[in-house]
Amino acid sequence: MIKNLTRYRLTILLMLVLIPSFVAVSLLNYYVQRDAIREELITTSLPLVRDLIDWEISTRLQDPLLASSLMARDTFLIDWILDGEPDPRKIERYLDAIRLEHGFDTAFFVSAKTLRYFSYQGVHKEIDTGDAHDIWYYDFIDSGESVELDVDTDEVSAGTLTIFINCRVESPAGELLGVVGVGVEMSNIAALLQKTQKTYGRVVYMVDESGLVQAHSDMNIIEKRNIRTSFGIERIAESILSSKEETLDTHYEGEHGNILLTSRYIPNIRWYIIVEQDESVSLQIVRRMLIRTILIGIFTSILALIISIRVVNKYNQSLKDYSRLDHLTQVGNRLELDQKLQSEFANCQRFGETLSILMIDLDNFKDINDTYGHSCGDETLINFTKLVSSCKRPTDSFGRWGGDEFLLVLPKATGDEGVAIGNQLRSLVAENEPLANFQVTISVGVAELRKGDTVESLLSRTDKALYKAKKAGKDRVYLQV
Repeated sequence: MIKNLTRYRLTILLMLVLIPSFVAVSLLNYYVQRDAIREELITTSLPLVRDLIDWEISTRLQDPLLASSLMARDTFLIDWILDGEPDPRKIERYLDAIRLEHGFDTAFFVSAKTLRYFSYQGVHKEIDTGDAHDIWYYDFIDSGESVELDVDTDEVSAGTLTIFINCRVESPAGELLGVVGVGVEMSNIAALLQKTQKTYGRVVYMVDESGLVQAHSDMNIIEKRNIRTSFGIERIAESILSSKEETLDTHYEGEHGNILLTSRYIPNIRWYIIVEQDESVSLQIVRRMLIRTILIGIFTSILALIISIRVVNKYNQSLKDYSRLDHLTQVGNRLELDQKLQSEFANCQRFGETLSILMIDLDNFKDINDTYGHSCGDETLINFTKLVSSCKRPTDSFGRWGGDEFLLVLPKATGDEGVAIGNQLRSLVAENEPLANFQVTISVGVAELRKGDTVESLLSRTDKALYKAKKAGKDRVYLQV
């Protein structure tokens, strides 16, 4: 009995000596390896990726930058402008030749005198201060810069996201003649960044001098995310944007842990290239070794707990989604739309953007239920929501407001754009085969966010617009100013 007790005590004593010692040695080894990995990432791996992408992008943009600069000084172009811009076909052929010779996606010229936008396809339009898509021209002229890179959608190429190289054209006397340039599709740069991210496991993107993302593997955040307002990195954004003379190697605390970062300013395009690495990813092997060596049992328990939490979270998310979806049409319900409206309204107040709302009502829907039955009415609602969901923009929010009324929220859309979209939907509904048997038409009320509006006042004006559309004879779109 005494021997057993002594053996038990000795076992406990050895455990108390060996386990803490082993844990201490393992932890010390872990921290040494962690520091070595961090040092290697910051001083070697990340800068190598940064320099590689810097060289790749600079090489890809060198030709369009040089071509735009040469076009701005081309005597043919300058003489054609000074001669009164005769025969637009000449400039059309000139721009098309530049585009084809260098493999650019587009080439253009905007006349300072006539404000005509010439593309390789001919005269595209006349730019106007009232057109939000033309603000780039006036901002560039006002900046006084001779060359500028601008990321924007190309109207000539059906809204393709494009990097434009804009160059100021001046007469020999220094008179402004217009802006000329070429464009390269952003998808080419995005593909390069995606390849780099996949190959090296680093996130690579580029921002302009204001911190706005201009190039990223995820094209959905281009010109929408700013490092000054992004979680974590906003704390070091000023340090990044002020380091024009030298590279910056630093780190910040992100959503999932420490993020190692290196950045460099590229003077010829006035963008910053940023390379990030989630430190936790690089330390996974070391941490696994530590966990397996010390506490395999705890690791298994934590893994089971993580799986349980994920299952519960997934179940809770399913319940949450169910509470936000209309049970019949499976689009957002009023609760979901209310939250979307509040979120978009907050963004408009924060960034000074616009917002339009379409309230859509199926005309004579009660007659469908009374004539064909509620099952046909339900099918009509379902087909209608599928039709709208298939043609709305990814940024738009669409849902069932109640009964046969639906709401379509259009971020960054003016009232006139809302009317155009409403008329497009109205035509699609009339032409859609599943709905044609019931002769379904829609009435649409449109209202644009204006100064002093609240969500309630905006909805009220949209509702009034719908009422006026219905009162005016239905099957129409009405804009409430």
